[in-house]
Amino acid sequence: MGRKLLVVTNPTSGGRKKNQKLLCELTAFITANELEVEIYPTTPDQNACQIIEGNLDDSYSDLVAVGGDGTINEAVNGLKYDIPLTIIPAGTGNDFVKNVPIGETIQDQFQVLIKDTTMSIDLGICNDRKFANGIGVGFDGQIVEDMNGKKVPFLKGHAKYYYHVLQILASYKPRDFKYTQDGESFEQSLILMTIGNGTTYGGGFNLMPDAKVNDGLLDICTIGPLAPIKRFLNIEKLSNGTHGSLDKVNFHQVKSVTIKENPLLFAHADGEQIGKPPFDIKVLPNALKLRI
Repeated sequence: MGRKLLVVTNPTSGGRKKNQKLLCELTAFITANELEVEIYPTTPDQNACQIIEGNLDDSYSDLVAVGGDGTINEAVNGLKYDIPLTIIPAGTGNDFVKNVPIGETIQDQFQVLIKDTTMSIDLGICNDRKFANGIGVGFDGQIVEDMNGKKVPFLKGHAKYYYHVLQILASYKPRDFKYTQDGESFEQSLILMTIGNGTTYGGGFNLMPDAKVNDGLLDICTIGPLAPIKRFLNIEKLSNGTHGSLDKVNFHQVKSVTIKENPLLFAHADGEQIGKPPFDIKVLPNALKLRI
């Protein structure tokens, strides 16, 4: 039996013209390899999760997600069948794919569609929502909140993200976190807590340099109170993953985290707003089959 693909694509990921060109190249590759395919673009009224839930059935052999981290997040939440996911990265940051061997070039990534190599990776789940890459609570959750609430029409992509980072980097005040890790309780004042399956966030901040997507664990990075000048001076360490040298930074590996209610904390999952705690977060070992 040949492969039948359901392709879900976000037309706005990485810019409409770039995405349209990528989709034309993908369609030509699929046609040349005589694969059966149905392609569904997301719309303001229907996201990737809803498209997959409404159209994917057991006649499909593969799910293909063309987009950024948000599209991947929607795809894993919509996928209810035990079939492999292929990722064609087309976002701005493309942070999650830095953790998995899907090929360096578009041509390599297309080849994955006709290969039989897969790997099983973990997912996380926060309350009822799955995530592939990670959860950010505190500073980086506030960034996503601000990006969605304060439009900056003259900036896009990385520039827009860094603009919002610099807007609040000095002024953001540490928040009180009450949480448990594998049942052990903590109460701390933190700038941020990131709970990750993957290593990299915000288009290149290597917050969890030792995270692995198939170790059955979630990695946690917490950053305590840092003076504003130290925040600016250490941005580069956050980018290259050497921030562990700072005395306010701590790492843990766990299977579950519970964060108690605090109306001052905002959060994101894979770059998408998820509101405020309480959050019950767990690892889902070997929860996704990925073509590589």
